[in-house]
Amino acid sequence: MHAAPRRRREGRGFHVRGGVGDEHARLAPVLLHCIGAIALLAGAGRTLFPKERLCLGSSWYFSLASVAQTFVPKSQGVKYELHTLPVDVRAVTDGDTITVYVDIADHLESGNVPRDVLEAAAERAKARAAKNFQGADAMQKIILDAGYRQVPNMRGEQVLAKKYRIRLRGIDAPESFMPYGKEAKEELVKLVQGKSLKISIYDSDRYGRLVGDVECDGVFVQEHMLKKGFAWHYTAYDHRVELNKWENQAKASRTGLWASPNPEKPWEWRKQKRIGTV
Repeated sequence: MHAAPRRRREGRGFHVRGGVGDEHARLAPVLLHCIGAIALLAGAGRTLFPKERLCLGSSWYFSLASVAQTFVPKSQGVKYELHTLPVDVRAVTDGDTITVYVDIADHLESGNVPRDVLEAAAERAKARAAKNFQGADAMQKIILDAGYRQVPNMRGEQVLAKKYRIRLRGIDAPESFMPYGKEAKEELVKLVQGKSLKISIYDSDRYGRLVGDVECDGVFVQEHMLKKGFAWHYTAYDHRVELNKWENQAKASRTGLWASPNPEKPWEWRKQKRIGTV
């Protein structure tokens, strides 16, 4: 029989003689340090970042489980999200309003489509296949009057979609007939044309438009328009400090409309138009 390995005391620790024992003894403190570091990091993450996201500056978040993504400053009150089909160039009204379409296959839409719209879409497809364009146009009118449209998806397939008019939350761009109104619209077109958008909906306005934050390919659209100097922070309806900061950056660099010494505010222009002084 082999004698059991002898233990000897050195300092405050015990060491075991023999190859495997020595190796375990050397690894134990390292493992303990690693486990301790992981526990501390996890604890700090749960305490400071309950959603496992670390904030890097004011404009970016880093997720412990994913890569960095654009930061959209949101407040309480998001009701739901829309994920749109690619935006058509004609759908941009001005620098702060977009018409979008959402595929009815989206979970928010699938159960809300009127039966006559579904039937009209099916009949229109049959009419087009039979080259009965008059009948197809009649069915198209039913679809359009109900606020729907057949539009191409990302694969170029025609799908039935619902129409929404979106007002970009927190900004006010120059009206079409104001200085920089054309440039603001062109900038928004350049950013969103042909792209699918993610829109966080907060509310609707008195014109029936949905008011929301818009993201396009990782870009927060309101941030882009403010930094380019093609919009004001609409402080009457939005108090997010980030939007004010982005407007001030454009002012400081005299970007876009801020190249003018005293650009007219669109809400003041609209007020003058209502009372007949414009």
